Formats: sequence, C-alpha cells, structure tokens
Amino acid sequence: MTAPKPIISNTDASLIDIGDGIARLELHSKLNIIGDGMLEMFDAALDEIETHWTGMIVATEAKNFSVGLNLILLLERAKSKNWDAISTTLRKLQAVCTRLRTVSKPVVAATAGMALGGGCELAFGADAVQAFTESSLGLVELRVGLIPGGGGTKEMAFRCLEGQSPTAPIQTLFPHVNKAFDTLRESKVSRNATDAVELGYLRRTDAISSDQEGHFEDAKELVLSLHKADYRPPEPPQILVLGEEGIARLDLQTHLLREAGTIDDYTQYLANKLAFVLCGGALSTPQFVTEQYLLDLEHEVFLSLCGKAETHARIEATLQRGKK
Repeated sequence: MTAPKPIISNTDASLIDIGDGIARLELHSKLNIIGDGMLEMFDAALDEIETHWTGMIVATEAKNFSVGLNLILLLERAKSKNWDAISTTLRKLQAVCTRLRTVSKPVVAATAGMALGGGCELAFGADAVQAFTESSLGLVELRVGLIPGGGGTKEMAFRCLEGQSPTAPIQTLFPHVNKAFDTLRESKVSRNATDAVELGYLRRTDAISSDQEGHFEDAKELVLSLHKADYRPPEPPQILVLGEEGIARLDLQTHLLREAGTIDDYTQYLANKLAFVLCGGALSTPQFVTEQYLLDLEHEVFLSLCGKAETHARIEATLQRGKK
C-alpha cells in the first residue's frame, strides 16, 4: 500500500493520493463544519480529479463525517442582514453537491458517525455512498428554523417519486411524498446505515461497511468498480413534483397537528414552507421540473427564513445545547 501523499490542502480539507489513481478528500476541520474554505477545497479537488485522477472518495479520520453548515457564522450573517454572504455560501454548497455527481470521474462518499444537514447533502451529491454501519444521517434543518438548502429538499423530492408517472393518481403518489415530508419535518436522524436506507437518506444501491478498518478501502474499491464499469455521469434528473394539490394535502396534515397541540405555530409555518418546496411550488398539476428549479426554490425559502427572529432563536438554542 502506498503511503498517502497530500496533493492540495487547506485548513478544512486535504486531497491525498491513496494509490491506483484514486484520491481521497480528507475532511479535517472542527466537527467538519462546512464553511467557505471547505467548499473551496471541494471545488479545487474536483478540478484536480477531473484532469488527473481516476476517481475520488470523500472521507474523514474524525469521528463524524460532517455536522453541516457553520451555524455560528450563519447566525452572525443573518443578524447583520448579510444576505449576499449567506446566499453565496448556499449557492456554493448547492453547486458542490451537484458537481460531485456531474464531474466526469466517479465520486464515493465514505460516511461514518454523523452526517447532518449539509454533511448529509454532500453525501447525497456523490455517485454512491459507502456508509460505515454506524452512520447517523439526517436533514435536521427544521430544528434550527430552516429547510435543507444545499440540495437536500430537492434530492428528497427526487428520490420519493423516482420512477413514478405524473399521470398516476394522486392517491398513489402522495404517500411517498408524505413519508419524505414527515422525515424532514421531524428532522429524523438515522440510528445506523440500514435505518438511513429506510428514511431515504441512503439509496438501496448504496453500500454499507461493517468493518471500520476496511471502510476506506471498501470506498476505494467502489470507485474503482464504477470506473471499470465505464463510468459516465448521470443525466440531469427530471424531478416529479405534485404542485398545489400536494401542498394542500401536506398543509392540512400540518394544520391538524397544530390543532392537536403536537407542534407550535412556528413549526407549522416551517412545515408549510417545506411543503411548498418539496411539492415544487405553485404548479397547477403534478409535473416534471428541473433540478435548478427546485434548487432556486430551496435557496429562496432558506434565505427568507434566515430573516426570521424565530429562526435566530432556534439557532441560538441549538448552539447553547452544543456548549453543554
């Protein structure tokens, strides 16, 4: 086995040669929190892979893959109304998550520990995931008064109706959307990798490693097998969304939860915003939309929520809990 050689590096991540034409993007910031530096490193690594390498794995020696965006910085920017900075970071995260899949070489995310929020979205972006069995994946943005904005809502919308027809009766389509909606609304986190498949955070085709020692090697082998199978990036997906009827059905359920006292007013407001994006906005019939259409909706709603005092309070409460 060749000793790892760093190719490029910054404080948040390093691209390392792990032999056989494969490079590993090693995340090494505190809790692998996603900031502009890490996103720049992803871009630089993908440029490097595109021209010089057979493929890449994204991994970490740390306990947790990534706990998501830098909430301290996000709160600071939100309170000072620095919408441009928030927008730029969010667009960068969306672009990196899209690029992980559209780059001409195969990319595998090797998740372990927590992959939350933006960390889960980075795993979504890869061609495949090689999850260590102890992987807790989750889109937990509603806990902090936001919705998944780095492509997470878009990806859950795509996955829940993948392979379905827009002419299918709404009764057939709605339960799939409802399941994804509940997962996001409740900020569910998987207990392990198998559970993540059930929640829709991992695909049934993603691989699971039970041996931590061999986890990175498994991920590397997966990249090599994709390469040997004459890898081509997937075509941009057309995403089936339910439009206004889906929104109305989800909003009714949220209204009933509020009436029952299960959720508070702001959680209802957030759930309605989530339903709007998950169903593709104000469309009169179920139809196919582009990835970019949903990414734009996500971005718009995420930014609007950053302006809300209730969201600031939820982020602050989460940061306080993190200090204990």
